[in-house]
Amino acid sequence: MSKKEKKVEPSIEEKNQEVTEKLDEKLGEDTTLTPELTRINELEEELEKVKKDVEQERDSLLRKSADMDNYRKRLIREKESAVQYANERLINDLIPVLDDFDRAIDAAKTKDFAGYVDGVKIIRSQLLDILERNWGLKAMNDIVGTEFSPHEHEAMMMETSDQFETETVLAELQKGYYLHTKVLRHAKVKVGKPS
Repeated sequence: MSKKEKKVEPSIEEKNQEVTEKLDEKLGEDTTLTPELTRINELEEELEKVKKDVEQERDSLLRKSADMDNYRKRLIREKESAVQYANERLINDLIPVLDDFDRAIDAAKTKDFAGYVDGVKIIRSQLLDILERNWGLKAMNDIVGTEFSPHEHEAMMMETSDQFETETVLAELQKGYYLHTKVLRHAKVKVGKPS
C-alpha cells in the first residue's frame, strides 16, 4: 500500500466533536424540553433581577437607618448643648449684679451703715428690674389686706376673729412671685378667718 492509500484514523478530538454534534442535533429535535428550559431560564433571570433589587433596597434601607441614627445623635448633642447653655443670657444679666455686691461688700468696710443699706437696696432693685424686664418675673406686691387666694397664697398661720367677713391676708411672711402670668412661688401669709 502506498502512503496515499493508508487510512488515517480519526483522532479522539474529532470523535468527540462528532458525538457532540450528533447530541446537539438530537437535543435540537427534542422539542418537549425546550419550553420548560426556556421558562427555567426566564425564572433564573427574573430571580437574579429580584436578588439585585432586594440587595439595592437593603443597601438603601441600611443607609437610611444610618442617616436616622446620625440625625438622632445630632439632636441629642444639640439638646445637651441647649440645656447646658440655656441660662447663658440670664447669667450675663446677673454678672453686673454680682459686681455691685462686691462693691457693697467693699463699702461695708467703711463703717457707713446707712450707705451700706442704701447700696444693698439699690442692688436689690437692680436685680428685680433685670428679672422683670428680661425674664418675666414679677413680685406679688401689696397683698396685705387683700382676700386670701389659695391660688396665690399659702396660709402659714390662721387667726380667727369676728372682725373679718372673708379670709383676709393679715401679714406677708415670704414674698410670692409670678413668672409672666403663672404663679412661680406662692406668698406665705398669715390669714385672718371669720369666726
